[in-house]
Amino acid sequence: MANENKQREIEQKIMAELNTSLFGMSITEIADKIHINRMTAAKYLEIMHAKKLIFSKKVGTSKLWLPREQALDQRMQMIVEFFKMYNKAVNEKLNDASYEQIRDIGSKIGANVFQNLPDVIKTQKFKDLVEVCAKAMEKVYPIPSLIEPKPIDETSAEVIIHQCLCAGVQEDKSICEMQTGIILGIAKPIFPTIVVEEKKCMCNGDPYCSYHIQYSP
Repeated sequence: MANENKQREIEQKIMAELNTSLFGMSITEIADKIHINRMTAAKYLEIMHAKKLIFSKKVGTSKLWLPREQALDQRMQMIVEFFKMYNKAVNEKLNDASYEQIRDIGSKIGANVFQNLPDVIKTQKFKDLVEVCAKAMEKVYPIPSLIEPKPIDETSAEVIIHQCLCAGVQEDKSICEMQTGIILGIAKPIFPTIVVEEKKCMCNGDPYCSYHIQYSP
């Protein structure tokens, strides 16, 4: 029991230090902070890593440790920033391309995503299509748990993206146009007559961005 209490105490101290570090800490830094030797620190870090409490990353010849949740948050933010930079570069490369061209690029991305979806979630029923689109968008969109599928009736549905990357910034409106194309590219292999239109947009003051999917049998 005493050993368990000691282990828990050391793990709590390590986690407390890691939670205050923005970029992670080395074994030596952790050992110095909580006043244990380097070998003991290394042992507990490996135990915590096995429990999936912490995460390590290589920086040069050093290994830095940080809380797993923080590591994933940082990676997510990097993906978000990359997505925005990519979209900006596309706009500049195309010299203020029309939204139609941007949607076409998104459609090609969506078609590639569809090809890589497991067969089990591909469908021939329109009522299930919105679920497929939402699952596929989760592979494209860098923020999980924010995509809401919403069937409406036998021939129409809606995909809602909460906290869209456009963030209501008019200059980033093209992100929404690309997402319109992505949904279209995902849906068209099954339903060639599908039409996708953005109905609500944070750039227009709406609380979220929503995409209406209409099927003509």
